[in-house]
Amino acid sequence: MSLNAVIFGARSKEHIQDFLALPGRIYGSGELMQSVKEEKAILKGTHVLSHYFTATPILIYEDGRAVSRGIVTVYPGDETAYLGFFESEDNSAAAGLLFHTAFGLARDMGMKALVGPVDCSFWIRYRLKTNQFRSPYTGEPYNKDYYLKLWEENGFQVWEQYGSNHYTTVENDQGCEKYMERLNQKLEQGYEIRSPLPKEFHKTLREVYGLLIELYSTFPVYKRITEKEFRTLFKNLRFILNYSMVKMAYYQGKAVGFFISVPNFGNGVYGKLHLWDMPGILAQKKKPDSYVMLYMGVDPGHKGLGKAFAEAIRRELKAQQVPSVGALIRSGNGNKDYVGQLIDFEYEYALLERRI
Repeated sequence: MSLNAVIFGARSKEHIQDFLALPGRIYGSGELMQSVKEEKAILKGTHVLSHYFTATPILIYEDGRAVSRGIVTVYPGDETAYLGFFESEDNSAAAGLLFHTAFGLARDMGMKALVGPVDCSFWIRYRLKTNQFRSPYTGEPYNKDYYLKLWEENGFQVWEQYGSNHYTTVENDQGCEKYMERLNQKLEQGYEIRSPLPKEFHKTLREVYGLLIELYSTFPVYKRITEKEFRTLFKNLRFILNYSMVKMAYYQGKAVGFFISVPNFGNGVYGKLHLWDMPGILAQKKKPDSYVMLYMGVDPGHKGLGKAFAEAIRRELKAQQVPSVGALIRSGNGNKDYVGQLIDFEYEYALLERRI
């Protein structure tokens, strides 16, 4: 067995091809969450966010065959380096060489820590899945079940933890009285909580950006981006949203909160889509089997609005009689166990760190 590490650049077509092809050999068709277009843009330095960071891709070859990969990302003024786009066969020696190479790059650049998985940016994908390895849901940072072992074998420790609650179908209003009261209270106080119209998509996206860019600023690995970049990253949401499960809150005409859910397409909206995929996507969009609740934010000057939002969404789920996932909630968040009696299991995720 012969292992070697290759660090390559944007013009290395052969290595780019090997980098992009590796996930397709590791995952089954029902669990592959790869966007080849996005990865290729990162590797070529043409991604809308590429000007913020330096990305250094690494490939590990075993006897001439790519078996492990990753990208080390550094930001000006940040003493932490980030390792992402990590994929590997269950090969401790190959993964060990990848981590050793990544750690050496970070050390040589004067970094004080290496954190991951972070796919270059908070706005692309981050976190490692650590349990419940079944069919992935839309928006999930999915990976193989042995990845945590590979990271921990190489000196990484859990730094931050997250969870996603899987909720069963809402059958009744039991246990929700205080949330129902809070929604009614907010409406009586003059708040408007409603679903935007499809024609309001661009206006809504601007309003969400105005709130989210500040509300999420304390999150781990967060970096600020412009409104134009935000709109570019999320413009395709308009094609998959079921607007009944998107809510905006307004007070005196100003947006003060948002709640964004998407139908659960599994991995059906990743990769290259074909015309024959569209009927199934449109059918799932119109009448979803389940939802993924991805983003929520409330202006801190409007206390209690989060519970009102949650109740408005619960009523929609009750009306549609479908299960849902409350996705990627940071450990310690007070809303994590809302309607706890409906939680039938929890997904768990982590960010890991190795000090230099």
